[in-house]
Amino acid sequence: MPLMTTTAHVLVVDDDPVVRAVLTACLSRAGYRVDEAEDAAGLKAWLAQGGLDLVVLDVKLPDGDGMALAREVRARGGIGIIMVTERGTPDDRALGLEIGADDYLPKPVYPRELLARVRNVLERRAPLRTGSLLVFGPWRLDPRERRVSDALGRVLDLTPAEFDLLNVLVTRAGRLQSRDQLQDALGAADTDAGPRSIDILISRLRKKLNAPEMIETCRGQGYRFTAAVTRG
Repeated sequence: MPLMTTTAHVLVVDDDPVVRAVLTACLSRAGYRVDEAEDAAGLKAWLAQGGLDLVVLDVKLPDGDGMALAREVRARGGIGIIMVTERGTPDDRALGLEIGADDYLPKPVYPRELLARVRNVLERRAPLRTGSLLVFGPWRLDPRERRVSDALGRVLDLTPAEFDLLNVLVTRAGRLQSRDQLQDALGAADTDAGPRSIDILISRLRKKLNAPEMIETCRGQGYRFTAAVTRG
């Protein structure tokens, strides 16, 4: 019995058949539609066919560099990318995120962590794939353009980390989110400052939105976005 119901299509790209089998089994049990590719050629064939929602991509492939391939995937628009590799240094991780990967996991990959990362990436990417605007209060959040503006077109000045956090809160409106959940959703690139970074970003967002009541503090538990959200 799947742990969840979803039609998201995930492609696992790794030249190690054992790794592919483990990741595929994990994702399939969670209810995802999963296919495999063992090399760059296989990935490109799937890209040409279309219909992918997320690629779990090994950096080191026999016929191509994973970083370069990630650029090709990113050029396709709304497909999520999670880099999985034995190289887990901060520089490797930063490079992967800079070229457009959504997240970065070192091997060995733990199933529970993989599923959490996959869910987070798919959730963040869903509005981008559909092109939907997220409307709340006087604001319109455009995930494709990474922009928040009001009805007059005035753009809110947000840092990348502030935008990412707001996007997570808005897409999870009404649901209590712990600091750990928010950190996991943002990924390491936005939370290197430590646990307090979430509190600092929340404080900044409240001031910039000029509506502190939109983000409720749930004492000892985390935060909840309270404004009504519609898709425009």
